[in-house]
Amino acid sequence: MTKFDRSKTHSAMTSTRIIRLIALAVTCIGCVSSIIHPGWANANDKPHIIYILANDLGWRDVGFHGGRTPTPNIDELSNSGARLESFYTLPHSSSTRAALLTGRYPYRFGLQTKSILSWSTYGLPKDERLLPQALNIAGYRTVMLGSWLLGHAERSQLPTQRGFDYFYGNLSPVGDHLKKINTIELTDWFEGEKQMTEFGYSTDLIGDKSTSLIENHDSSTPLFMMISFAAPGMPLQAPERLAEKHLHVTDKATQTYLAMVSQVDEAIGKIIAALKKKQMREDTVVIFHSDNGGAVKRKYLSGDGDTEQTVSDNGPFRSGSGSLYEGGIRVPAIISWPGKIQPNISTERVHVTDMYATLLEVAGASLGKNDQIKPIDGIDISPVLMENQLLPQRTLILNVNEFGGAVLKNNWKLISISTLPSQTELYDIGNDPSEELNVAHQHPEIVKELSVTLQEASWEMAPSLYLEDLSNPSGYRTPMFWGENPQRP
Repeated sequence: MTKFDRSKTHSAMTSTRIIRLIALAVTCIGCVSSIIHPGWANANDKPHIIYILANDLGWRDVGFHGGRTPTPNIDELSNSGARLESFYTLPHSSSTRAALLTGRYPYRFGLQTKSILSWSTYGLPKDERLLPQALNIAGYRTVMLGSWLLGHAERSQLPTQRGFDYFYGNLSPVGDHLKKINTIELTDWFEGEKQMTEFGYSTDLIGDKSTSLIENHDSSTPLFMMISFAAPGMPLQAPERLAEKHLHVTDKATQTYLAMVSQVDEAIGKIIAALKKKQMREDTVVIFHSDNGGAVKRKYLSGDGDTEQTVSDNGPFRSGSGSLYEGGIRVPAIISWPGKIQPNISTERVHVTDMYATLLEVAGASLGKNDQIKPIDGIDISPVLMENQLLPQRTLILNVNEFGGAVLKNNWKLISISTLPSQTELYDIGNDPSEELNVAHQHPEIVKELSVTLQEASWEMAPSLYLEDLSNPSGYRTPMFWGENPQRP
């Protein structure tokens, strides 16, 4: 484009010519945008976004992976969109949510170790830009339903202070799905920032609230709704109407767990039905995945006392929730957008941090340096979703903390355990997804390369907020004790 000169030589340029130049420039910008991301919504046609998380759902606990109970609604999503068969999260609930909402590895800001617990006083640092904040600026109404798990000890940590216009659900880990108490037996159910008494099972309540909000939403305003089910995570509880459908399973714990999976599927069916009834489905991107792998052992109180049951099913993958083995971080995942994402199965490796960049691109929100001050780790995966392209080769830091970490490059996965006795493990994930054969001794050059990568990441690691919090006095400083006192933070 010709540089505009404000000298006397060009002072005679007419206003008509200027208008034509501006019109040409706008047209060119639009052309470039459509070339870069064909098919994505433009700034005047922002899609609604429904993001659904299940808690501790095993890889093989969904129908399309051969689950033990039907999940017809999840399967319908799978059949209508992209099934991401190599989708990675973090090992713990809070870490995954933090990665999703920031697009950054949690070790960069102290959430690399375990989850935020009911008695914790820390939360997701306030200087991190969150997805709902960016979407707010882009014109979205932002809603959070279900398990927050990113801080609750101070008002500034609550979802309504972090970009969400509306919140309904629990702030800390669930202690009882029916009583709405957390793991230290304090009432934990909120609407906005107000504690409330609610009757019913948590999954049903979240499903019903989701459908109600969709039905009453002005569809001319783009909607971002994050739905974070506490099920099928602990404690093992399910309504009798669903448990009775699994009487063919003799083990009580497994019977209850499968009923919880069915209930999540049922709630998702209601949400999709509400979108269709509102004529919003064609304009809505729906994302579904588990926050981490299924828990491999759960304590269950039976007539014979406490027993440990393996009720979730991570399929061919080793270990489960809390682990850096595939069973802890490789989860079932679907992205569905009718007419925009053609049904397909992708084995491209996608990380939960990628969803931040991808959804901001979908929404036409800014990732410029003036808005996104801190660099993100995720990438826009639209070429995989829209055009079946391959992602560029990259190294994924699966996590790093004070006790070790894991890194994945090409088909090689290194797991380093630094606590004594220390151990280094190397797996060829492409040929050994079950991680049965440690080949570290056969490939010392690969171990060295990936160890250097992990070591470099550890130098960038922020101090663990979980470990720092352990040194604090254990006075349960939670919003449940605020009452109406305006002097509390």
